[in-house]
Amino acid sequence: MIRLLFALSLGLMLFAAAGNADTLKDGVPNLSVIGEAYEDVAPDLAILRFGVVTERPLAADAAAENARAVEAILAELKKLGVPDAEVQTQGVTLAPVTVEERDPKTGKPKTSQKFFRARSDLSVRVTRTEKAGEIAGGLIDKGVNSFEGIDFEIAHPKQRLDALRREAVKDAERQAKIYAEAAGLRLSRVIEIRPLEEIDARPRAYAAKAAGAPGAAEIPLRPGLQRLSARVNMVWGLSR
Repeated sequence: MIRLLFALSLGLMLFAAAGNADTLKDGVPNLSVIGEAYEDVAPDLAILRFGVVTERPLAADAAAENARAVEAILAELKKLGVPDAEVQTQGVTLAPVTVEERDPKTGKPKTSQKFFRARSDLSVRVTRTEKAGEIAGGLIDKGVNSFEGIDFEIAHPKQRLDALRREAVKDAERQAKIYAEAAGLRLSRVIEIRPLEEIDARPRAYAAKAAGAPGAAEIPLRPGLQRLSARVNMVWGLSR
């Protein structure tokens, strides 16, 4: 019996705690304000995404030549100072391809040609964004013939976001004081603090499509700025 009473008491306490904020808001005059803070930051990380595509009549030839091209690219990356740990294989495929030619008058198949396509996709993390264009140009010069683009990111945004969250709280308090004073009231206790951040709070990377010809020394790239932001909804009680 004692255990049953204890369980019932604990359940009532948890229920009361969950509804406490709503009860406070309903029971006293209150003010709800959204605070915001943001900062424009230069990205410090570039992610290059590229591939090598090789087509040959025989599967073994396509695979072997594709592997040689990838080895040349990996050697070039090492020469450019990119650590092995920053290079990742995204995919390797080998597949037959059949191309049919049709008679322009009848529309019927006239001839068909079969070959094999080998493809290797890689990504490279470049921690010195100013070198990204040079590295991209060097890769194209060494055999990259499928360049998917470049994503610019902020490598470690958590500390900056934490600082922005503090600023957002200060901004909410500043606004709340203005409203309360204008109405001849004072702020009392904080009733609720609710972050208004997306599920994925990481800064979104801007993709830059790059194209170049063999022998290109460097691809011109502009990382630009990315905006980090924080928003918070705060509710204060009001008193005279």
